Amino acid sequence: MAYYIARAADRKFFDVEGVPGLRQALLVGHEQGAAHLEVSLYELAPGATTGWARCPFEESWFITGGSGEAAFAGLRYELGSGDYGVAPVGIAHSLSAGDEGLTWLGVRAPKPPTFDGARSSIAAKPSPGENLGRPSETDPRHRFVGHFEDSDMAPYAQISMPGYHGPNVKNISIRMMVDQLLGAQHHTVFVCEIAPKSGPGKAAKVHYHPFEEIYYFTDGGMRGTLDGNDEVIETGDLVWAGTNGTHGFVNERNEPARWIEVQSPIPPTSDGFFFPDDWRKVPDEH
Repeated sequence: MAYYIARAADRKFFDVEGVPGLRQALLVGHEQGAAHLEVSLYELAPGATTGWARCPFEESWFITGGSGEAAFAGLRYELGSGDYGVAPVGIAHSLSAGDEGLTWLGVRAPKPPTFDGARSSIAAKPSPGENLGRPSETDPRHRFVGHFEDSDMAPYAQISMPGYHGPNVKNISIRMMVDQLLGAQHHTVFVCEIAPKSGPGKAAKVHYHPFEEIYYFTDGGMRGTLDGNDEVIETGDLVWAGTNGTHGFVNERNEPARWIEVQSPIPPTSDGFFFPDDWRKVPDEH
């Protein structure tokens, strides 16, 4: 599959077997064609916990509501909206919900193994450690966590990030969250925003990557050209684009379009974006 759209209107939550109080809405994974990542929405009931586990993948989260606590690597963090973090491969970790419950967008990369006999969650001994309060990016004791605020978004400009910088993606603002600086090795998570009224040639031209990515729209929406098909994307929808799947977007609305983007594997430092229109213009040489 070149792309998949998980529509907000079709979303269904299911109880997670063996974890009382946890519900999951799978947005994209193995069954939808993903080879490198799994993305879900989670709801954890007030006072419930995911329990302690080690996993053969990285697991990151972006908190969308409620309150709670994350514990791993010998440290504990109090959680609220806008907090994020990543538990590296093999590190025992746990999430717990406060009195309001806890909701988050969760990413697993590489995706959980599906072969016969595979283990994707291995019970671990509790190791809560020192409580450092809410995640802080100015406290050098804090590891693998951070916090996002609307004020973090930079002015709109041409894209500039590992893999590509140039004029084919314009009027965009990017705020990195989960990446190699935070300790991830298999995926990135960041917030993107495209300015209002960014039509053809003023937003993201059709392109493809040597990695998978998703766009989970949190505000506004855009019109996408996905594998040559015209698609309208609304708030709450998720778009998955497979490796080499072509995709481009315009924002025809009077409001900004904002989404959380995930890429896996981590993009190369160069040649991460390919624009078919540019390659068509390259002359043949004889």
